[in-house]
Amino acid sequence: MEGQCHFLEGNLNAKKKVARLKHLLLEVGIDPRRVEMFNLSAAMGPRWAEICTLFTNTVKDLGPSPVWLADRRRKQE
Repeated sequence: MEGQCHFLEGNLNAKKKVARLKHLLLEVGIDPRRVEMFNLSAAMGPRWAEICTLFTNTVKDLGPSPVWLADRRRKQE
């Protein structure tokens, strides 16, 4: 599906942005696995459901976001 975006190169541009975001997350101490991009067509509903389940499990395994934890601690002070 890569490069086959309705908006010409939209998914290729998005891929670059996601890669940059992953780099920025790593720089600030957040696991870059919290962000992913998948190229799918609208007809790939079952695959989308599978990806959602896998990604949800990945994020659960990572535990709470360090940003969320810091915000929670700040609010408790």
